[in-house]
Amino acid sequence: MQFNFLISKCMSVNENGMSILNGGQQHNQQLDEVIKIMGEASAKAQNLKQVITSPSRFYQTDQGIYIKSEGKQCLGMLKIGRKNLFHRDLSGLVKEIQPLCVLDFYVHESVQRKGIGKELFEEMLRCEIISPEKLAYDRPSPKLLGFLKKHYHLSNYIPQNNNFVIFSQYFENRKQNLNNQLASSQSTQFQYSSTPSKVEQLGSLMSQMTIQSTQSKNQQQKDSKSQTPWATDQKQQQNMYQTTTGLMSAQICKKR
Repeated sequence: MQFNFLISKCMSVNENGMSILNGGQQHNQQLDEVIKIMGEASAKAQNLKQVITSPSRFYQTDQGIYIKSEGKQCLGMLKIGRKNLFHRDLSGLVKEIQPLCVLDFYVHESVQRKGIGKELFEEMLRCEIISPEKLAYDRPSPKLLGFLKKHYHLSNYIPQNNNFVIFSQYFENRKQNLNNQLASSQSTQFQYSSTPSKVEQLGSLMSQMTIQSTQSKNQQQKDSKSQTPWATDQKQQQNMYQTTTGLMSAQICKKR
């Protein structure tokens, strides 16, 4: 799409011709014109009933727009944003999710099939740190579905009433994570159940102390029984000698 001004005059452009816009940034007349005209061209190319990308729909939101430009030409754009979605699986179970969504994706007809769309998409994946299967796609065109199948092998999904496409791979890692969390929880519960409580530890310690005390008393009794008889007789003789000596001294004192 050709404009009458350099695209770099109304937005920051890196060395690869990429620009990233966000809904909270300051806007100007030229920037508004780029967003408006590219949004209208995208709606026309996809046969949409209404324009989904415009300055009024973009500013003051948490959405982002990736733009590929070259001089005065805007070659393509990709708009993203988070949405609160309800997804129904084959069993009829409904899940509420909040994925990052591709809301609009357009490459100008004059530069299609030249890798512009792939370059835009890869730049978005790199900056958002996300993989294609973890995205939701709002009313993707047949061209976008073909693009995703060709480059990222994404094709399996369940049609939804909200017209968002969420590929089955979106949930695969989630199931694996849930299984890992469940296994980790069970492992933790086993560790807790196999680890004795403080009360049990205290009871075990008291039992050990009682056993040690009983063993000590038994040893003392054994030691007492093992003493030689002459040792006991000698002690008794010494006591009798002291008693006799005391009586004799008392009688001598009386006689005096």
